[in-house]
Amino acid sequence: MKESTEAAIIDFNGINIVRKNGNTNNKSLVPSIKPTNVEGHYPRFMLHGAVNLLHEDVRELSIILESFLPYLNRIGIELNEISPLIKEIITGTEIFRRLKGVSQVELLPFAFKQVPWFTRYTHSCLTYVFADHVLTKLVPKLNLNKNDTYLEAAKLCFLIHDLGHGPFSHLTERAFKKPKGKGGKIPKEYDHEYWTKVLLSELKDTLFEANNNPYLISHTNNLENKNVAVFTKAIEIISKEHTNVVSQLLSSQIDLDRLSNYLGDRLVVNAILEEDDVKSEDMIKHLSSFNDVVDNIKRIMNNFVILEIDENNNKCEPYLAIHEDAANPIIHYLLDRHIIRYYLLKHYRRETANNLLEKILLRSQALVRNNQLDALGKTDLLVQMWLFGNHTDAEFVNMDDQLVFNQIRKWSKHTNDPILHDLTLRFTAHNFFCAYSCEKDGKPAKPSKDQIEKAKDKVVKNFNGKVKTNEDDSLSDYYFTYDETTSKPYHIDKDEIIVYTSSNKIQRLSKYIKETDNEIGKLLLNNEFERYLFIVPSEVHL
Repeated sequence: MKESTEAAIIDFNGINIVRKNGNTNNKSLVPSIKPTNVEGHYPRFMLHGAVNLLHEDVRELSIILESFLPYLNRIGIELNEISPLIKEIITGTEIFRRLKGVSQVELLPFAFKQVPWFTRYTHSCLTYVFADHVLTKLVPKLNLNKNDTYLEAAKLCFLIHDLGHGPFSHLTERAFKKPKGKGGKIPKEYDHEYWTKVLLSELKDTLFEANNNPYLISHTNNLENKNVAVFTKAIEIISKEHTNVVSQLLSSQIDLDRLSNYLGDRLVVNAILEEDDVKSEDMIKHLSSFNDVVDNIKRIMNNFVILEIDENNNKCEPYLAIHEDAANPIIHYLLDRHIIRYYLLKHYRRETANNLLEKILLRSQALVRNNQLDALGKTDLLVQMWLFGNHTDAEFVNMDDQLVFNQIRKWSKHTNDPILHDLTLRFTAHNFFCAYSCEKDGKPAKPSKDQIEKAKDKVVKNFNGKVKTNEDDSLSDYYFTYDETTSKPYHIDKDEIIVYTSSNKIQRLSKYIKETDNEIGKLLLNNEFERYLFIVPSEVHL
C-alpha cells in the first residue's frame, strides 16, 4: 500500500496543505502475525483478510497469549498456573470476556487490512502476566510473602484495569467528548474510568454473591473467603490515589500497562513500517527493532528497584526507581513508545477512518436524542439506549465493536437521514475521508482561525445541494474536522522516572541524561511531535 501525496491546491499565506490518501486498496492481504488465537469478534463483513480464529472456550493463558510466548520466554517470564479466581474471571465472566470484542488499537486494522485485530482482552491478560512476573520478583523488597492477600490483589488489579472500555476503546470517548479537543470532558456514560468502577462492583457480585441460594451455602469455605478478600483489596488498590510502588506500576511513565502496550503495539505496527510516508519520517530510523524491544523490556523488568530515600537523602515512603543498568533501555522505551503512538498508530489513514466513525456516531446520537428514530431506520435497541446515554451496566456489558459495525451496515441500508446514509455508505465501502497536513518549509505549521474557516467554507460549499439537510443541520459538523496534536515523549513536569546509579546516587532521568551526555536521551528530551490536520471527504480538494 502506498500513501499518495499531492501539492496543495491553495496556499494559505505560506502554509502548504498537503493531501494524504484516506482509502485502502484492494490487495488481498492477511494478517502476517496473530497476537492471539482466541481473538473473536472480527468484523468479517468489512475487514477483508480477517480470519475468525475463535474455535473454543480456551482456559489457559498459554493459549490466549500463544503468539507472545517466544518473546515472554526471552524476557524470562514463565506462565505460572493461574488461580481459580483468575481463571474464572478470564473465562467464566461475561464482564471480562466482552473485552474480546473491544479493539485495543481502534480502527488501525480497519484502515490497514494486514494489521491483526488486537483487543483489550489479550492486552489485559498480557499486562497481568507482566505484573505476576514483576511483583513476584519484588516480593522480598515489598516485605510480603508469596501467599499474601495484598500481593494477589495487586496482581489482580492489572487484569481488571481496563474493564470499562466501550466499543473501539478511546475512540468513542473522543467522539462524545464535549466540547471537542483537549479541554473537553467525557460524559460519564462513555467514560471508561467510570465504567471500570461500575463493572468492578458488578463483577464482584457476579463472582461472590450467593443471593441466599441454600445450595451454595455449603460450598462457602476459607478459599472463597480469601478470594472475596483479594477482590475487595484489588478494588481498594485501584481506587487509591496516593503514590506507592503498586500504584506506580499501575499508572506512571513506566507502568506495566505501558510496557505491555510496548510489546503488543510494536508487534502490531510491523505491517505499517513499509508505508512510503512512514519510511520518509526521520524519527522512524530511531525506532528499536522488535528484538531490541524485547531486550529493553527484559532489562527494565530486571532493574526495577525500590527506594526509601529521596534525591536529598531524606527518608520517604517506598517508591519505584530504575537501576542505571536499565537507563538506556528506559530511554529507548520512552522514545519508541512515542514513535509507535504518533508516527504509526496515529497514521493518517487510521485517523481518517476513526474520524468517519466518530461522525457516524455523532450523527446517529443526534437523531436519537432529537427523537428522530424514524429517520434513523432499523436500530438495535441496545445501540439506541447507548447513544441516548441511559444504558445500564447490564446493557453496557453487551456493547462491543462488532455490534456497532453491524449497526452501521443496517443504517447504510435503512436510514432515511441523508447525512447518516451518506456517511455509513462511505464507511462500508472503505471510502474514508482524506487528511490534509498543514506544513511550512516541510515542517508542521499551525493554521490561523481565518485559514481554518476558509477551509471549512470550501467543504460546505462543495456539499451544498448534494446532501439534503434541514436548516438547523450543520454540514461542517459532519464533513469537516480540524485536528491538532502535540506531544512530547517524556514528561519532566511531574512524576519523573528516578535513576539509581551504580555510585548510589539518586537522580531524575532528565538530569541523568544531561550529566551523562546521552545522545539518544537528548533526542528524548528535545523532541516534540506536532501535526495539524484538516480531515474532509476524499472528493473535496482544498
